[in-house]
Amino acid sequence: MLFRSDLARTRQAPLILVRVAPIDPPPDMFGFAVGDMSRERDLAGAYIERLVQRMHKENPALQVRGEVLSGGASRGLLEAQAEHSPQLTIITSHGRTGLSRMFRGSVTEDILRGSHSTTLVLWPWSLPDDASLGPDHPSSVRNEPVTLGRTILVPLDGSARTARILPEAFRMARDADGQINLITVLDLASMTVHRARDLEHAIVRALEDRARVIRDAGVPTKVDVIVSADVAGSLVTHASASRADLVAMTTHARGSIGKFVFGSVANRVASRVSRPVLFTPPFDGEVSYDALYPDVPASVLDLASLAHDVSHI
Repeated sequence: MLFRSDLARTRQAPLILVRVAPIDPPPDMFGFAVGDMSRERDLAGAYIERLVQRMHKENPALQVRGEVLSGGASRGLLEAQAEHSPQLTIITSHGRTGLSRMFRGSVTEDILRGSHSTTLVLWPWSLPDDASLGPDHPSSVRNEPVTLGRTILVPLDGSARTARILPEAFRMARDADGQINLITVLDLASMTVHRARDLEHAIVRALEDRARVIRDAGVPTKVDVIVSADVAGSLVTHASASRADLVAMTTHARGSIGKFVFGSVANRVASRVSRPVLFTPPFDGEVSYDALYPDVPASVLDLASLAHDVSHI
C-alpha cells in the first residue's frame, strides 16, 4: 500500500480502494467446494475499512476512501472505473495458470479488454509487500516507499498507437526522477540487406528525435534498436538487462480474437517479464491529451499521435 499512497500523494489525487465481493457462493467443482463466500462481503468491508484507517493515520493529508461492490469482479471494477474516471487504475494480478485460471478466469485480462483508462498491473512478485516483511525487519525498511519509474522501458513499433503511452511514461519517470528507454525491435529477416540497413537507420533517427523532445522536457531518455525475429523475447531480455523497474506499453486490439485482446507481443511480454507493466488503451477518435495530461508539456503530448515517418525508404 505504500506505493499506492505515495503515488496518489505525488499526483495530489484522491485514492479509492475498491474490492468486489461476489453475491453468491460459487458452485462446487468435481464435488469439492471452491470456497465459502457467504461472509465475503463482510470480510471485504472490514478489510477495506482497516486499510482506509491505516492510510489516514500514516498520511493525514491523503484523500482516501474505500468501496465494496457486489457481483462479478471484472464487471464491478469496470463499472467503478466508468463512474470515477480515474487517472490511473492499479491492480495486482495473481498470475494464475491452469485449473485455477479456468475456474476463476482472469480479472486482469477482462480489465485490460474493457478499460478506457490507464492501468498499472503489478505481479505478486514484482513489489515487496511491507506487511509481509515481518516484525524483525527495521521499521525504516518496512516504511521505505517503493518507487516505480526510475527506469521505464517503452517499446514502440513505429505506430502512433504505441506512442500513446509516452505522456504517461513521461509523467511516471518525471515524478520518480527517473529515465526512459525507448526501444524498437525490428524483424528484418525478410528484407534485403540494403533495405534492412536503411530501415534500421531511419528508426534510430525517429527514436532519437522523440528522445530529444523528452530530454528537452526534463526527463533523461536513451534509445535502443534491436534486430531480432523474437520481438517479445528481446523486450523481456532487455527489460532485465537494463534493470528497468517498469515496462510501459499501449494495448492494441479491442476485438474478441485471441486469449488476450491487447496484441500478441504485449501479451507475451506481460506474461513473461518480471516487472510491473503499465498499459494504456489506444483511444479511438479525437482525444484531448491536454485534458488527460494537463501537467505534461505540449511537446511530449504531440508525440502521442506521431508515427515514425519512414515513407522515404
